[in-house]
Amino acid sequence: MAVAIERVLTTSRHRLCQWHISKKAPSKVYCFNHDKGVRGLFHQCMSKCDCEYEFDHYWNEMMLKGSLHDNRWLQDLYAIRKKWSTAYNKDVLDLGILSTQRSESANHGLHGCSKATSSIVECFIGLEKLISTWRRAEFDEDFKCTQGSVDLKYKGSILLKQASKIFSRKMFSIFEKSFMEGAVGVSIVDELRSEDNSISYVTSQSDEGVDGKRWFLNLNANTDETTCSCRGFETKGIPCKHVLRIFIHRNIKHIPDQYFLKRFSLHAKKGIYLPYSPSLAHSDSNLVFRNHLMRFTYDLALQIESCQPAKELVMKSMNDLAQKVQSLVIGGEGVNKNEKDETLLKDPPRKRPKGVSNARIKGHWEKNTKAPSTTF
Repeated sequence: MAVAIERVLTTSRHRLCQWHISKKAPSKVYCFNHDKGVRGLFHQCMSKCDCEYEFDHYWNEMMLKGSLHDNRWLQDLYAIRKKWSTAYNKDVLDLGILSTQRSESANHGLHGCSKATSSIVECFIGLEKLISTWRRAEFDEDFKCTQGSVDLKYKGSILLKQASKIFSRKMFSIFEKSFMEGAVGVSIVDELRSEDNSISYVTSQSDEGVDGKRWFLNLNANTDETTCSCRGFETKGIPCKHVLRIFIHRNIKHIPDQYFLKRFSLHAKKGIYLPYSPSLAHSDSNLVFRNHLMRFTYDLALQIESCQPAKELVMKSMNDLAQKVQSLVIGGEGVNKNEKDETLLKDPPRKRPKGVSNARIKGHWEKNTKAPSTTF
């Protein structure tokens, strides 16, 4: 699977589930069961390191403190560290997902709509009902995002008001939590101005004191664009609490537009089929191309319905286009789609699994009917 993902999904990155690694670790490294310090260093290496140097520092400290240099499982795990440690994946938008919980929840839902003795038709009907439920929940959430208003925890913040008008309800709740953590829990330790009109900041957690972990930020005073060593925006798609703390410190009234990704906005679905991509004409799925074309023409009809000259122009252009398409199809350059596949898809032979009875299921009245009593 890892090789296939690397070859086909070139823009994706295959990673290992941290939950499964954590579950297996105590059986492979016995000192994790009684030494909380060594176990804490291992979890630090998994998800709390911001760079490769920090990962190596905590890994070497764990190996030394637990005398684990001869542990074969840890040696193999270190060899594939880029597949499970967040320190090596700070350039990927993973939304903070560290395990396969999304896949597991989907599997749980699919298991609920079918059973071992279900036929293909029964599985398909159950899947349709499940998808209908998901779509209804998504539709309700879209309606709340476009029609409802968000209650701000701090109504006097201009940055929160701006974000509430752009982010969806779910993403705004995450942004608001990060904003409050930055305003209350992050302190600015040092500030340095350079000649190229950029400002460098050093921040730390307010509750960690002087010796706490530090994060380094660089801000462009002209554009307010800020980069942070935690790479929170690159991995989660929203400004991290350290960047928001700098915005509050500088009294910035407007968050730069590059910090708002369209996929997390209220209008994420707007124009999802636009603009036209030439690759759609070569797509293996006729359904995708047909849906795109229908949505494109529907949106175009809505735009021109109040303009008579535009209607005439579109109708004339469509007539010319229809003639050109017909000449291509008749000329043999098109593909004849009138041929139908007569292959009949049938259910596979049904076999009784172990432990499953083939007895007829009794109805309601049969279950409640008591056997007549006999007196001797």
